[in-house]
Amino acid sequence: MPQNLGKALLYGFVIWSIGFIWGSVVFTVPQLKDIPSIAYVSGYPAISFPLLIAYPFLASLYTRNYLKSVGNKVGEGLRLGIAMGLVNLILDVLVLVLVFKNGLSYFASLTVLLGYAIMVVIPARVGKTFQTETPASQEGQTRRNK
Repeated sequence: MPQNLGKALLYGFVIWSIGFIWGSVVFTVPQLKDIPSIAYVSGYPAISFPLLIAYPFLASLYTRNYLKSVGNKVGEGLRLGIAMGLVNLILDVLVLVLVFKNGLSYFASLTVLLGYAIMVVIPARVGKTFQTETPASQEGQTRRNK
């Protein structure tokens, strides 16, 4: 479980909300809504492809912010990613599958699966990068303080 579970859940919720809001915009613009689906890749390309561009940026930004106050950056990055991915999965099931009745076929899409992978992999990679940068950064800071 992440050290700061509340923050991890909040970041996951914010990322999901951005996708939900973008999806709502697409559904109100007929030209975007009517873009044909790509079988097994994306049911709604006007929603999924912009989100696949935004998700790595958002996941990296939130991970960098989150990792500033934790010790084990590699482990925490992975735990943060899993938490954000689970939040997105649970909200997708509750809202998109159950409330909007998209059915489980919603998950038979490459872009949806890539979105979940981004939520887990990017924070883990950022954590690994932070962990390897930290000793050098601290050493340089120690030299400047002397």
